[in-house]
Amino acid sequence: MPSTGSSQSTADILRRIRELQAAGPAVGHVTEQHLISKVLLKRFAEPSGPHRGLICPFRLEYPQARHRLVGADGCAKVDNFVAWASGSVERLWKETEDRLPDALTAMDTGTLSGNARHTSVIKSAITLHFARSKATQVIHARVWAETVERGRRRWLTENRQLLAYWFYREKGLYPAGDEALGIFADELMGLSLSLAGSGALWRERIESLYLQARAMTDAASLEILTPSGNGEFLIGDVPALTVRADRAGVGVLGGIALAEAQSVFLPLGPRHAAALGRTDRVVRLTSDQVAETNIRQLNGAIDYVYLRPGSPLMDTVRSFAEWQRNACGAAA
Repeated sequence: MPSTGSSQSTADILRRIRELQAAGPAVGHVTEQHLISKVLLKRFAEPSGPHRGLICPFRLEYPQARHRLVGADGCAKVDNFVAWASGSVERLWKETEDRLPDALTAMDTGTLSGNARHTSVIKSAITLHFARSKATQVIHARVWAETVERGRRRWLTENRQLLAYWFYREKGLYPAGDEALGIFADELMGLSLSLAGSGALWRERIESLYLQARAMTDAASLEILTPSGNGEFLIGDVPALTVRADRAGVGVLGGIALAEAQSVFLPLGPRHAAALGRTDRVVRLTSDQVAETNIRQLNGAIDYVYLRPGSPLMDTVRSFAEWQRNACGAAA
């Protein structure tokens, strides 16, 4: 994907946080937050029979467990995924999610081609699920921890004399070693640490990432993928995955940033997936390509994958989960 070439300054971040603070971060707070849009989850529900409307949330940690079937309301939901100013970010997601049913209907009926509005909505859904994911949150936490440690280390090495000077000015005595200087360095970084602790930095980050990703993907074309024969797609709890042909990993946790990706895939139901590409087109996938797409979802998932209870993919998922558990056990 092409880069926008822009990055946020600290001033931009603080400005946006102040705007959210002024609007009242507790207003309209949403505790239970879906990481996968319910309109997508419902498409993975059993369409008929005694399990009609139910989904199998398969927890990869327990491959042999009997997984309780639930409706879309009970899947891919995290309490306080965005804990600060959640109401406003939910309204941002809603701008895409409210328009997604019509876009998916156009896709199902074969009238998506040439409809710029519906195509744009599906591309926005890809970037929404890219930004609003557990993988993005993990990367944010890692980068923040590294930033704090790097800043603290810089104070205690390169800027040590300046830190000791400010310590003396503030406290009227000289610091008694590294521990005292380290505590004082944390005090100087107090605003940033406070914003991170409250969830304000993550709230600003997820919004800016979504808006930047949407701008980056505006120029991309949209491919709609359909499986041949009776093939099906499943969806993982990190559904929008960046990929490259020359990399074994998938997604940001696999080391593929959005700007480096050759495409981003998002399952839209058992019979459809979307991918950002160079040409607007519908692509019929072979059974091997469908299997590869599903393995990518399994590799990119953190805890769960979701599929209809009667799906022929159940054995594939169970075998993968067993292999993954054994591989993790051997590595330990």
